[in-house]
Amino acid sequence: MANIVPKNIMEDLVEWKLNELLRSAAMCCCERCRADVKALALNKLPPRYVVSVSGDVYSHFDAMNVQTQVNITAAIAAAIRIVRESPHHSEQYA
Repeated sequence: MANIVPKNIMEDLVEWKLNELLRSAAMCCCERCRADVKALALNKLPPRYVVSVSGDVYSHFDAMNVQTQVNITAAIAAAIRIVRESPHHSEQYA
């Protein structure tokens, strides 16, 4: 039987937008800084759970909803400012 699991697709939406926004951000993009930005942004956004079977999403979510995209962009931009001002990695990654 297929593995049916709930999935927070907000994580995927944030990851997709994060890649776009980090290209133009003047900040460290090491793995730790990326993870910090993503975690801060996700903590400011509501989760959007869908049911998936073995990784394939079987529920439709309007990911391109304008307000959702604005909220994601704003949360990531705020997280970028925070991490850029106070990165939590050692100087070897800077």
